[in-house]
Amino acid sequence: MSVPTSPSPEAAQLASRRGFGRLEHTFLPSKELNVQEKYRGLFIAASLTGIACLATGGILLWVYTSWWLGLYPLLFSALSIGALVNSPNFRKRLGSQRLHLFERGLLVDMGAGQLFAVRFDQAVHYQETVQEVIVYKGTKTPYNAMHTSTLVAPNGTRVQISSRFADFGTWLPLISEAIAHAQAQKVWEAVREGQQVSHGPFSVDATGISTEREGALPWSAVATIDVSGGFVAVRQQGQPKAWALAKVETVPNLLVFLTVASNLYR
Repeated sequence: MSVPTSPSPEAAQLASRRGFGRLEHTFLPSKELNVQEKYRGLFIAASLTGIACLATGGILLWVYTSWWLGLYPLLFSALSIGALVNSPNFRKRLGSQRLHLFERGLLVDMGAGQLFAVRFDQAVHYQETVQEVIVYKGTKTPYNAMHTSTLVAPNGTRVQISSRFADFGTWLPLISEAIAHAQAQKVWEAVREGQQVSHGPFSVDATGISTEREGALPWSAVATIDVSGGFVAVRQQGQPKAWALAKVETVPNLLVFLTVASNLYR
């Protein structure tokens, strides 16, 4: 679980001006190794030395033995360089980034004085999670998940936060739930007053749900609205196939949409 850590003076002032309230969580960049700042230089030197030795071995194998034997260490050297230069332990600016969650808002400190801040009651949140799998003899085994959240402020500025921030399985639901808590009631009231509210490809009002392609479906005909395999599926009563499908990343404020819709078709 995250532990709140003091934001920079600039970040603290911005959060105060926006009325974000108490700082509740701070998430740091994910690191392969938790290297203390005083040992960062030593870590970089040791990593570069190891990569150089691996590459030298590959070159020697290529020249004196066989090219295909030398290819493997050279390939691993190239991959290692790519991983190193994108590591927060190597790039100090990446290591200094912070994701701060306050009572009423979110602030991303991207380093070098670059800040993004938005209140939960004004945020538009798109999310995308990609689950990688290993397929062996017909069996699929999930082994790695990568996530990207895009947050948009009322003035149109946006920021992407990804699984490069540690523990996205914690900060993602915290952000989604905070936005739903701040916005769902307002959306619900708008729908009950007869307004139509759009959530990306879906539009909802008091009578039903609609999409540009499928048209309208009354709430009495909706069986379920669920999320699976990266898609939001609207299922019609008595029909085996989904009435409408949309990619999760196209539905803004997904939890707000699901919360309001679930109170209309059940």
